[in-house]
Amino acid sequence: MRLHFRNASIIDASGALPFRGTVTVEGNRIIAVTPSPAVAASQPDDEVIDCTGFTLLPGMTEAHCHISFNNLTSIYSAVEIQPEDHSLIALANAQLLLRRGWTSLFSAASAKPRVDVAVRDAINKGLFEGPRMRAAGQEMTPTGNLGDLDTTYMTFPRTLRFSVACDGADEFTKAARLAARDGVDTLKVNVSGDRDWGHMHADDTVTVITERELAAVMEVANARRLTVATHCSSSAGVKMCVRQGVPVIFHAPHADSEARDMLESVKDRVFVVPGAGFPIGMFRRHNEFRLGWTKEKLKSLEREIEIFSDCMTDLHKRGVRVLPGGDYGAFITSPMGENAKDLELFVDLFGFTPMEVIVAATRHGADLMQLGGETGQIKQGYLADMMLLDGDPLADIRIFQDPGRILAVMKDGKFAKRSGALSSAAPIRKTG
Repeated sequence: MRLHFRNASIIDASGALPFRGTVTVEGNRIIAVTPSPAVAASQPDDEVIDCTGFTLLPGMTEAHCHISFNNLTSIYSAVEIQPEDHSLIALANAQLLLRRGWTSLFSAASAKPRVDVAVRDAINKGLFEGPRMRAAGQEMTPTGNLGDLDTTYMTFPRTLRFSVACDGADEFTKAARLAARDGVDTLKVNVSGDRDWGHMHADDTVTVITERELAAVMEVANARRLTVATHCSSSAGVKMCVRQGVPVIFHAPHADSEARDMLESVKDRVFVVPGAGFPIGMFRRHNEFRLGWTKEKLKSLEREIEIFSDCMTDLHKRGVRVLPGGDYGAFITSPMGENAKDLELFVDLFGFTPMEVIVAATRHGADLMQLGGETGQIKQGYLADMMLLDGDPLADIRIFQDPGRILAVMKDGKFAKRSGALSSAAPIRKTG
Protein backbone atom coordinates (compact mmCIF):
# COMPACT_ATOMS: atom_id res chain seq x y z
CA MET A 1 0.00 0.00 0.00
CA ARG A 2 1.13 3.50 -0.80
CA LEU A 3 0.40 6.67 1.13
CA HIS A 4 -0.14 10.03 -0.59
CA PHE A 5 0.22 13.38 1.18
CA ARG A 6 -1.90 15.37 -1.27
CA ASN A 7 -2.02 19.12 -1.83
CA ALA A 8 0.61 19.96 0.78
CA SER A 9 2.81 23.02 0.83
CA ILE A 10 6.18 21.24 0.49
CA ILE A 11 9.45 22.54 1.94
CA ASP A 12 11.88 20.05 0.46
CA ALA A 13 14.96 21.48 2.31
CA SER A 14 16.89 22.03 -0.91
CA GLY A 15 16.69 25.73 -0.15
CA ALA A 16 14.14 26.32 -2.90
CA LEU A 17 10.84 28.05 -2.24
CA PRO A 18 7.92 25.92 -1.05
CA PHE A 19 5.69 24.43 -3.71
CA ARG A 20 2.34 22.72 -3.66
CA GLY A 21 2.15 19.06 -4.53
CA THR A 22 1.82 15.45 -3.45
CA VAL A 23 4.41 13.25 -1.77
CA THR A 24 3.97 9.50 -2.18
CA VAL A 25 5.44 7.00 0.29
CA GLU A 26 5.80 3.27 -0.20
CA GLY A 27 7.49 1.17 2.46
CA ASN A 28 10.10 3.37 4.10
CA ARG A 29 10.89 5.51 1.04
CA ILE A 30 9.54 8.52 -0.79
CA ILE A 31 8.79 7.14 -4.24
CA ALA A 32 7.41 10.28 -5.87
CA VAL A 33 7.16 14.04 -5.39
CA THR A 34 4.48 15.35 -7.76
CA PRO A 35 4.09 19.15 -8.02
CA SER A 36 0.62 20.52 -8.64
CA PRO A 37 -1.35 20.76 -10.90
CA ALA A 38 -0.26 17.24 -11.87
CA VAL A 39 -1.98 14.59 -9.76
CA ALA A 40 -0.32 11.48 -8.38
CA ALA A 41 -2.49 8.54 -9.35
CA SER A 42 -3.49 6.15 -6.60
CA GLN A 43 -4.49 2.49 -6.47
CA PRO A 44 -7.63 1.16 -4.75
CA ASP A 45 -5.80 0.16 -1.57
CA ASP A 46 -3.78 3.40 -1.30
CA GLU A 47 -4.40 5.95 1.42
CA VAL A 48 -4.65 9.62 0.52
CA ILE A 49 -4.30 12.33 3.19
CA ASP A 50 -5.67 15.77 2.37
CA CYS A 51 -2.96 18.27 3.37
CA THR A 52 -4.67 21.47 2.25
CA GLY A 53 -3.40 24.29 4.48
CA PHE A 54 -0.59 22.15 5.91
CA THR A 55 3.19 22.21 5.41
CA LEU A 56 5.17 19.02 4.77
CA LEU A 57 8.91 19.05 5.41
CA PRO A 58 11.68 16.63 6.37
CA GLY A 59 12.12 15.44 9.94
CA MET A 60 14.73 17.39 11.89
CA THR A 61 18.04 16.51 13.56
CA GLU A 62 18.70 17.60 17.14
CA ALA A 63 22.42 18.30 16.86
CA HIS A 64 23.30 18.65 20.57
CA CYS A 65 21.14 16.12 22.33
CA HIS A 66 21.38 14.65 25.84
CA ILE A 67 18.58 12.11 26.18
CA SER A 68 19.95 11.07 29.58
CA PHE A 69 19.74 14.63 30.96
CA ASN A 70 16.32 14.98 32.55
CA ASN A 71 15.87 18.67 33.39
CA LEU A 72 18.70 18.63 35.91
CA THR A 73 18.86 20.89 38.93
CA SER A 74 22.56 20.17 39.38
CA ILE A 75 25.20 18.00 37.76
CA TYR A 76 24.81 15.58 40.66
CA SER A 77 21.18 14.95 39.69
CA ALA A 78 22.35 12.83 36.77
CA VAL A 79 24.74 10.89 38.99
CA GLU A 80 22.11 9.96 41.57
CA ILE A 81 19.88 8.09 39.08
CA GLN A 82 20.55 4.37 38.96
CA PRO A 83 21.63 3.05 35.52
CA GLU A 84 18.50 0.94 34.92
CA ASP A 85 16.20 3.86 35.69
CA HIS A 86 18.39 6.15 33.63
CA SER A 87 18.00 4.01 30.52
CA LEU A 88 14.20 4.21 30.78
CA ILE A 89 14.33 7.98 31.25
CA ALA A 90 16.58 8.30 28.19
CA LEU A 91 14.25 6.18 26.07
CA ALA A 92 11.25 8.25 27.13
CA ASN A 93 13.10 11.45 26.20
CA ALA A 94 14.06 10.05 22.80
CA GLN A 95 10.45 9.13 22.09
CA LEU A 96 9.24 12.56 23.22
CA LEU A 97 11.63 14.25 20.79
CA LEU A 98 10.50 11.99 17.94
CA ARG A 99 6.88 13.08 18.49
CA ARG A 100 8.06 16.71 18.37
CA GLY A 101 9.53 16.24 14.89
CA TRP A 102 13.13 15.30 15.71
CA THR A 103 13.53 12.13 13.66
CA SER A 104 17.30 12.06 14.26
CA LEU A 105 19.37 12.75 17.38
CA PHE A 106 23.11 13.46 17.53
CA SER A 107 24.19 12.82 21.10
CA ALA A 108 26.48 15.30 22.82
CA ALA A 109 27.26 12.83 25.65
CA SER A 110 25.63 10.26 27.85
CA ALA A 111 25.48 10.73 31.61
CA LYS A 112 26.47 7.08 32.12
CA PRO A 113 28.26 4.46 30.02
CA ARG A 114 26.13 2.73 27.37
CA VAL A 115 22.85 4.51 28.14
CA ASP A 116 22.81 6.07 24.65
CA VAL A 117 24.02 2.82 23.14
CA ALA A 118 21.32 0.73 24.82
CA VAL A 119 18.55 3.09 23.67
CA ARG A 120 19.92 3.31 20.12
CA ASP A 121 20.24 -0.47 19.84
CA ALA A 122 16.76 -1.13 21.25
CA ILE A 123 15.26 1.28 18.70
CA ASN A 124 17.26 -0.20 15.82
CA LYS A 125 16.15 -3.72 16.79
CA GLY A 126 12.52 -2.63 16.71
CA LEU A 127 11.96 -3.23 20.41
CA PHE A 128 10.80 0.37 20.85
CA GLU A 129 9.77 3.25 18.64
CA GLY A 130 12.28 6.06 18.51
CA PRO A 131 14.41 8.37 16.35
CA ARG A 132 17.62 7.60 14.53
CA MET A 133 20.56 8.10 16.89
CA ARG A 134 24.28 8.68 16.89
CA ALA A 135 25.18 7.49 20.37
CA ALA A 136 27.91 9.01 22.52
CA GLY A 137 29.66 7.90 25.67
CA GLN A 138 30.48 9.94 28.72
CA GLU A 139 32.42 13.16 28.35
CA MET A 140 36.18 12.75 28.56
CA THR A 141 37.63 15.62 30.54
CA PRO A 142 40.92 16.48 32.24
CA THR A 143 41.01 16.59 36.01
CA GLY A 144 39.68 19.87 37.38
CA ASN A 145 37.27 20.68 34.57
CA LEU A 146 33.63 20.53 33.53
CA GLY A 147 32.11 17.24 34.72
CA ASP A 148 34.90 16.24 37.11
CA LEU A 149 33.02 15.28 40.27
CA ASP A 150 35.81 13.19 41.79
CA THR A 151 37.80 14.71 44.63
CA THR A 152 40.08 13.35 47.32
CA TYR A 153 37.04 12.72 49.52
CA MET A 154 34.50 11.46 46.95
CA THR A 155 34.92 8.91 44.19
CA PHE A 156 32.14 7.55 42.00
CA PRO A 157 32.42 4.22 40.13
CA ARG A 158 32.48 4.40 36.34
CA THR A 159 28.80 3.45 36.12
CA LEU A 160 27.79 6.53 38.09
CA ARG A 161 30.28 9.22 37.07
CA PHE A 162 29.03 12.13 35.00
CA SER A 163 32.30 12.23 33.05
CA VAL A 164 35.58 10.35 32.78
CA ALA A 165 38.57 12.28 34.12
CA CYS A 166 41.73 11.68 32.07
CA ASP A 167 45.23 13.10 32.37
CA GLY A 168 47.82 12.56 29.67
CA ALA A 169 47.57 11.03 26.21
CA ASP A 170 47.60 7.46 27.50
CA GLU A 171 44.57 7.98 29.74
CA PHE A 172 42.63 9.68 26.95
CA THR A 173 43.54 6.79 24.65
CA LYS A 174 42.27 4.26 27.16
CA ALA A 175 39.03 6.16 27.80
CA ALA A 176 38.41 6.43 24.05
CA ARG A 177 39.01 2.71 23.59
CA LEU A 178 36.64 1.87 26.45
CA ALA A 179 33.95 4.05 24.84
CA ALA A 180 34.57 2.29 21.51
CA ARG A 181 34.21 -1.06 23.28
CA ASP A 182 30.88 0.15 24.66
CA GLY A 183 29.69 0.62 21.07
CA VAL A 184 29.41 4.40 20.79
CA ASP A 185 29.30 6.32 17.52
CA THR A 186 30.80 9.51 18.95
CA LEU A 187 33.66 10.28 21.33
CA LYS A 188 32.97 13.46 23.34
CA VAL A 189 35.94 15.46 24.66
CA ASN A 190 35.89 18.56 26.86
CA VAL A 191 38.58 20.73 25.31
CA SER A 192 37.72 23.88 27.23
CA GLY A 193 36.28 24.85 30.58
CA ASP A 194 32.79 26.20 31.12
CA ARG A 195 31.01 29.18 32.66
CA ASP A 196 30.50 27.65 36.11
CA TRP A 197 33.91 26.03 36.57
CA GLY A 198 36.00 29.08 37.32
CA HIS A 199 36.50 27.79 40.86
CA MET A 200 38.68 25.09 39.25
CA HIS A 201 40.46 27.72 37.11
CA ALA A 202 38.55 26.33 34.12
CA ASP A 203 36.09 28.97 32.92
CA ASP A 204 34.82 29.11 29.34
CA THR A 205 37.85 31.00 28.02
CA VAL A 206 40.37 28.42 29.25
CA THR A 207 41.71 25.58 27.07
CA VAL A 208 42.24 22.72 29.50
CA ILE A 209 43.45 19.93 27.24
CA THR A 210 46.77 19.53 25.45
CA GLU A 211 47.23 19.01 21.75
CA ARG A 212 48.70 15.53 22.27
CA GLU A 213 45.71 14.52 24.45
CA LEU A 214 43.21 15.50 21.76
CA ALA A 215 45.41 13.88 19.12
CA ALA A 216 45.27 10.64 21.10
CA VAL A 217 41.48 10.62 20.95
CA MET A 218 41.54 11.42 17.24
CA GLU A 219 43.89 8.48 16.63
CA VAL A 220 41.40 6.09 18.23
CA ALA A 221 38.48 7.67 16.36
CA ASN A 222 40.19 7.58 12.98
CA ALA A 223 41.27 3.96 13.40
CA ARG A 224 37.78 2.82 14.41
CA ARG A 225 35.77 5.12 12.14
CA LEU A 226 34.18 7.04 15.01
CA THR A 227 33.22 10.71 15.19
CA VAL A 228 34.79 13.13 17.68
CA ALA A 229 32.72 15.98 19.12
CA THR A 230 34.12 18.54 21.51
CA HIS A 231 32.84 20.84 24.22
CA CYS A 232 34.90 23.83 23.16
CA SER A 233 34.12 27.43 24.03
CA SER A 234 37.64 28.90 24.05
CA SER A 235 39.29 30.42 21.00
CA ALA A 236 42.55 28.46 21.40
CA GLY A 237 40.49 25.30 21.75
CA VAL A 238 38.66 25.94 18.48
CA LYS A 239 42.01 26.33 16.69
CA MET A 240 43.24 23.08 18.24
CA CYS A 241 40.09 21.29 17.08
CA VAL A 242 40.55 22.50 13.51
CA ARG A 243 44.23 21.48 13.52
CA GLN A 244 43.34 18.00 14.75
CA GLY A 245 40.48 17.55 12.29
CA VAL A 246 37.61 17.47 14.81
CA PRO A 247 34.36 17.46 12.77
CA VAL A 248 31.87 18.60 15.43
CA ILE A 249 32.50 21.56 17.71
CA PHE A 250 29.97 22.46 20.37
CA HIS A 251 29.66 26.11 21.52
CA ALA A 252 32.71 28.05 20.18
CA PRO A 253 31.48 31.50 21.39
CA HIS A 254 34.94 32.97 22.00
CA ALA A 255 36.38 32.10 18.58
CA ASP A 256 38.49 35.10 17.51
CA SER A 257 39.00 36.23 13.92
CA GLU A 258 41.81 33.72 13.35
CA ALA A 259 39.71 30.86 14.72
CA ARG A 260 36.78 31.93 12.55
CA ASP A 261 39.04 32.02 9.49
CA MET A 262 40.17 28.49 10.33
CA LEU A 263 36.57 27.28 10.67
CA GLU A 264 35.69 28.89 7.35
CA SER A 265 38.62 27.11 5.70
CA VAL A 266 37.14 23.72 6.68
CA LYS A 267 33.47 24.65 6.38
CA ASP A 268 32.74 21.66 4.15
CA ARG A 269 33.79 19.16 6.83
CA VAL A 270 33.01 20.84 10.15
CA PHE A 271 29.79 21.51 12.06
CA VAL A 272 29.39 24.11 14.82
CA VAL A 273 26.55 23.69 17.29
CA PRO A 274 26.38 26.69 19.66
CA GLY A 275 24.01 25.21 22.25
CA ALA A 276 22.12 28.48 22.44
CA GLY A 277 19.14 27.27 24.43
CA PHE A 278 21.09 26.56 27.59
CA PRO A 279 22.49 30.01 28.52
CA ILE A 280 19.47 31.84 27.13
CA GLY A 281 17.14 29.72 29.22
CA MET A 282 19.27 30.38 32.30
CA PHE A 283 19.14 34.12 31.68
CA ARG A 284 15.49 34.49 30.70
CA ARG A 285 13.87 32.05 33.14
CA HIS A 286 15.87 32.43 36.37
CA ASN A 287 12.97 34.18 38.12
CA GLU A 288 10.49 31.52 37.04
CA PHE A 289 12.54 28.87 38.84
CA ARG A 290 13.52 31.15 41.75
CA LEU A 291 17.22 30.56 41.27
CA GLY A 292 18.23 33.68 43.18
CA TRP A 293 21.20 34.49 41.00
CA THR A 294 23.29 37.59 41.63
CA LYS A 295 23.35 40.62 39.37
CA GLU A 296 26.93 39.71 38.50
CA LYS A 297 25.93 36.25 37.26
CA LEU A 298 23.05 37.61 35.22
CA LYS A 299 25.30 40.25 33.71
CA SER A 300 27.81 37.54 32.81
CA LEU A 301 25.10 35.46 31.12
CA GLU A 302 23.85 38.48 29.20
CA ARG A 303 27.37 39.16 27.98
CA GLU A 304 27.81 35.50 27.01
CA ILE A 305 24.67 35.66 24.86
CA GLU A 306 25.99 38.77 23.12
CA ILE A 307 29.36 37.11 22.47
CA PHE A 308 28.06 33.89 20.93
CA SER A 309 25.37 35.77 18.98
CA ASP A 310 28.10 37.84 17.33
CA CYS A 311 30.20 34.76 16.61
CA MET A 312 27.41 32.61 15.18
CA THR A 313 26.10 35.45 13.03
CA ASP A 314 29.58 35.82 11.55
CA LEU A 315 30.13 32.08 11.06
CA HIS A 316 26.75 31.79 9.34
CA LYS A 317 27.67 34.61 6.94
CA ARG A 318 30.94 32.80 6.20
CA GLY A 319 29.05 29.67 5.17
CA VAL A 320 30.02 27.53 8.16
CA ARG A 321 27.31 24.99 8.95
CA VAL A 322 25.83 26.18 12.26
CA LEU A 323 23.19 23.75 13.54
CA PRO A 324 20.42 24.00 16.16
CA GLY A 325 20.68 21.92 19.31
CA GLY A 326 20.74 23.59 22.68
CA ASP A 327 21.62 21.30 25.61
CA TYR A 328 17.92 20.85 26.43
CA GLY A 329 17.34 18.84 29.57
CA ALA A 330 20.74 19.79 30.98
CA PHE A 331 19.10 22.28 33.36
CA ILE A 332 15.57 23.04 34.50
CA THR A 333 15.48 26.36 32.64
CA SER A 334 15.72 24.52 29.27
CA PRO A 335 13.38 21.53 29.67
CA MET A 336 13.53 18.52 27.40
CA GLY A 337 10.87 18.82 24.71
CA GLU A 338 11.32 22.57 24.21
CA ASN A 339 14.20 21.94 21.78
CA ALA A 340 12.47 23.74 18.91
CA LYS A 341 13.07 27.06 20.69
CA ASP A 342 16.52 26.90 19.12
CA LEU A 343 14.96 27.51 15.69
CA GLU A 344 13.49 30.78 16.90
CA LEU A 345 16.78 31.78 18.54
CA PHE A 346 18.67 31.22 15.28
CA VAL A 347 16.30 33.62 13.52
CA ASP A 348 16.20 36.24 16.27
CA LEU A 349 19.88 36.21 17.29
CA PHE A 350 22.01 34.72 14.52
CA GLY A 351 20.50 36.30 11.40
CA PHE A 352 19.10 33.09 9.90
CA THR A 353 15.99 33.27 7.77
CA PRO A 354 13.31 30.72 8.68
CA MET A 355 14.20 28.76 5.54
CA GLU A 356 17.91 28.75 6.44
CA VAL A 357 17.32 27.37 9.92
CA ILE A 358 14.96 24.71 8.54
CA VAL A 359 17.68 23.64 6.09
CA ALA A 360 20.20 23.61 8.96
CA ALA A 361 17.95 21.37 11.05
CA THR A 362 17.08 19.01 8.18
CA ARG A 363 19.54 18.76 5.27
CA HIS A 364 22.61 19.80 7.24
CA GLY A 365 21.45 17.73 10.18
CA ALA A 366 21.33 14.67 7.92
CA ASP A 367 24.93 15.40 6.90
CA LEU A 368 25.89 15.52 10.59
CA MET A 369 24.21 12.14 11.08
CA GLN A 370 26.20 10.81 8.08
CA LEU A 371 22.90 10.22 6.31
CA GLY A 372 23.18 12.88 3.63
CA GLY A 373 21.68 11.51 0.43
CA GLU A 374 19.40 9.25 2.48
CA THR A 375 17.30 11.63 4.54
CA GLY A 376 17.03 15.32 5.43
CA GLN A 377 15.17 16.27 2.24
CA ILE A 378 11.84 15.51 0.61
CA LYS A 379 13.14 13.90 -2.52
CA GLN A 380 12.38 10.80 -4.54
CA GLY A 381 14.32 7.82 -3.19
CA TYR A 382 14.95 9.35 0.23
CA LEU A 383 13.86 7.78 3.49
CA ALA A 384 10.37 8.84 4.53
CA ASP A 385 11.36 10.88 7.60
CA MET A 386 8.88 13.77 7.53
CA MET A 387 6.66 16.03 9.59
CA LEU A 388 3.38 17.79 8.80
CA LEU A 389 2.63 21.18 10.32
CA ASP A 390 -0.62 23.09 10.65
CA GLY A 391 0.47 26.40 9.14
CA ASP A 392 3.50 28.00 7.55
CA PRO A 393 6.80 27.91 9.48
CA LEU A 394 8.31 30.44 7.09
CA ALA A 395 5.74 32.95 8.34
CA ASP A 396 6.11 31.95 12.00
CA ILE A 397 9.07 29.78 13.01
CA ARG A 398 7.51 29.34 16.47
CA ILE A 399 5.01 26.84 15.03
CA PHE A 400 7.56 24.11 15.76
CA GLN A 401 7.24 24.85 19.49
CA ASP A 402 3.50 24.04 19.59
CA PRO A 403 2.91 20.27 19.77
CA GLY A 404 -0.69 20.86 18.69
CA ARG A 405 0.52 22.30 15.38
CA ILE A 406 2.61 19.17 14.68
CA LEU A 407 -0.07 17.08 12.99
CA ALA A 408 2.07 14.13 11.98
CA VAL A 409 5.60 12.79 12.34
CA MET A 410 6.80 9.93 10.17
CA LYS A 411 10.07 8.07 10.59
CA ASP A 412 11.12 5.35 8.16
CA GLY A 413 7.68 5.38 6.54
CA LYS A 414 5.78 4.78 9.79
CA PHE A 415 3.77 7.30 11.77
CA ALA A 416 5.21 8.15 15.18
CA LYS A 417 2.44 10.70 15.56
CA ARG A 418 -0.76 11.21 13.61
CA SER A 419 -3.42 13.74 14.55
CA GLY A 420 -7.05 12.80 14.33
CA ALA A 421 -7.49 16.06 12.41
CA LEU A 422 -5.98 14.48 9.30
CA SER A 423 -8.68 13.30 6.93
CA SER A 424 -8.46 10.78 4.15
CA ALA A 425 -9.37 12.02 0.70
CA ALA A 426 -10.95 10.05 -2.09
CA PRO A 427 -8.33 8.25 -4.22
CA ILE A 428 -7.79 9.44 -7.78
CA ARG A 429 -7.74 6.53 -10.21
CA LYS A 430 -5.81 6.19 -13.40
CA THR A 431 -8.14 6.30 -16.39
CA GLY A 432 -7.96 5.25 -19.97
